[in-house]
Amino acid sequence: MNPQKTTIAILAALSLSLALADDFKTNNGKEYKNATVTQVEPDGIVVKTKSGISKIYFQELPKEVQQRFNYNPQQAAAFASAQTTTVQRTNQQIEEANKQREKEKQVALESSRRATEEAAKAQNTTIEPGNKTATGRHVVGVGGVNGLEVETSAKELQLETAAREEAMSPEDKAWRYARDMKTYEGAKQAAARRGLDSNKIVPPRQGQLDYAPFANLVR
Repeated sequence: MNPQKTTIAILAALSLSLALADDFKTNNGKEYKNATVTQVEPDGIVVKTKSGISKIYFQELPKEVQQRFNYNPQQAAAFASAQTTTVQRTNQQIEEANKQREKEKQVALESSRRATEEAAKAQNTTIEPGNKTATGRHVVGVGGVNGLEVETSAKELQLETAAREEAMSPEDKAWRYARDMKTYEGAKQAAARRGLDSNKIVPPRQGQLDYAPFANLVR
């Protein structure tokens, strides 16, 4: 027989089996009624039924079904081993990425703490026991130094905010941005109802820590 014709015949038969719905019953009695085979893998078949998509392993199926899909135990074992290795490698990469993000976060927080301490020193600030505050130049807010409150300048607060934003994970940034976008849309509607210029509502930016939609309206 012509090898090319044999190959074509096998492919045609396989395509037909993938296209037609069929019933499958596992060795332990579980049934998959009117199931369409969407994918054939070395260790099993992926089927689609009314209840969803499932994978049935050849070891769970009768011999005739295994033969129908050319099941080879050695190839199935090698495929399963490769899948396990891939999953383990992916999990390890995720774990290492999480550790790196946590390390970067701690570095950013430490840098922010040191910057605040240096700012206090630059102002010649002296903190006496029982006195929790010190006057700095152009006071706009309060930060922390060794558990005590020290007033800081606008530039120092900007640096601290930038450090905190850098310390956020990509997931945190995405979550905050989605939340701020909802606030942005609500702020535009609120401004329009009150006769204000909704075009002056400040849109959020990705990775922003403190979002103030009405900043341009209250100046």
